[in-house]
Amino acid sequence: MKGFLFFFLFALSGVESAAVVSEGNSDLFEKRLSSTAALRVGTFNQPIQVAVHFRPGGQELDRRQSDAKFKLRVETLESTGGCRGCDLRGADFDEADLSDADLVRADLTAVKLNRAIMNDVDLSRAVLFGAMLVKTDLRRAKLIHADLRKANLQDSDLRGAYLLFANLRKADLRNAQLQRAFFGGADLAGARLDGANLTEADLETALLESSDLGGAVLCRTILPWGLENRDCP
Repeated sequence: MKGFLFFFLFALSGVESAAVVSEGNSDLFEKRLSSTAALRVGTFNQPIQVAVHFRPGGQELDRRQSDAKFKLRVETLESTGGCRGCDLRGADFDEADLSDADLVRADLTAVKLNRAIMNDVDLSRAVLFGAMLVKTDLRRAKLIHADLRKANLQDSDLRGAYLLFANLRKADLRNAQLQRAFFGGADLAGARLDGANLTEADLETALLESSDLGGAVLCRTILPWGLENRDCP
């Protein structure tokens, strides 16, 4: 009984205290609330660095127009043929001649390289996520550990390309020329390969989960389950 009485008195005092706060100390409460709001405003008024995200196939036009350093990187690549580790996201290199270019570890997310000439280019460990490479000449290109997820490589020429451990998940390789290309350890899960010519290509250790080879050309093609001569003349 004493415990219950103590609890009741404690609860009542709490109600009375709350009433005092609401009636007698409302000014203090409002000041504290204003201070908290001011602190939050002060925090959000500080400079904030916002990361820019690219959608596959997109480009960042404002950056290319306003970022002097970015423009310099593009000019350096075009004049010297090299830009290792450069941030070139969203750049437009349609129909450019980048043969023998050194683009190791370059970030080429969502770049436009349609119909570009890129013979013997070194794109090892480069990021080409969502890049547009339609009808691009990539013969003998080094794409070791390159990130080509969701890249559009339709009708591209990758004959003799070296794609060791390249990530080609959901890449579009329809009608691509892939003769004698080396796909050691490459990830082709979900890649589109209708019409792709894989004659003498080496996919022995490639990951082909969910990849449909039904419409691809297979002749002397090394697959995980053996040699395939289905489409040889």
